Amino acid sequence: MPRQALRANLNQHQPKNKLSKNDDLNINEAMQKTKNYLEERFAWGGGVANFIEGNYYFEISKKLELSFMIDNIKNSKIRAEFDTNFMDREIKPDGGILFLRKKDDENFKKILLVSEAKRQGTNDERAKEGKGKQATGNAIERLGKNLTGIKAMLNHEKITPFVCFGWGCDFAPSVKGVLVKLNVLNEFYYLNKTYIFKTDGNSDHNYFSPVSMYFREEKWEVDEMYEIMKEIAETSLRYYIF
Repeated sequence: MPRQALRANLNQHQPKNKLSKNDDLNINEAMQKTKNYLEERFAWGGGVANFIEGNYYFEISKKLELSFMIDNIKNSKIRAEFDTNFMDREIKPDGGILFLRKKDDENFKKILLVSEAKRQGTNDERAKEGKGKQATGNAIERLGKNLTGIKAMLNHEKITPFVCFGWGCDFAPSVKGVLVKLNVLNEFYYLNKTYIFKTDGNSDHNYFSPVSMYFREEKWEVDEMYEIMKEIAETSLRYYIF
């Protein structure tokens, strides 16, 4: 590719990357607010038995190691076969992971919330500039990879505390090709609805696992995400402790 064309190809991604970084900051702020909410409600200030005599605490991490994910499945003792060739790798959800930890047990590490933020679509801006449409992006494919691993890791639990906030013109109601990908990814359950518990199954480990997938054209603001995230995190906490 000629140097000039290569530069143009790289430059077209710069506005999108800046927007994505800003989305990450918003989701990170919403995650921190969620942690603060749980601390105020349960950990300090007279929560339920001062949150079981102060033995538990909350922790935000930016990554999930595949080794942790596989060990989590192994500990359930419902599966024996694993491909361990990639144990040194990790996934990094955009908004991180909120864990419930225990001061007297370093191995106690329960997932209260996994959060993602995806921005996809530049055709609205291109139209303003008089440019032609581009193909829809691949944010959904990246989301699918992480979600598949998270669902496997939590297969033995009754909850799947995962939320993704997506925004951009690719998620307009008229863009059916993208919305159908999301519909399939969420096992044909509804978008823009909070799902925490597994549902519709007929045995201990034969449930469907819908997750909370919020997608629209307009950008998600911190407080909007926080209101949904704190519900998921608190429900997860009560599932594990109460």
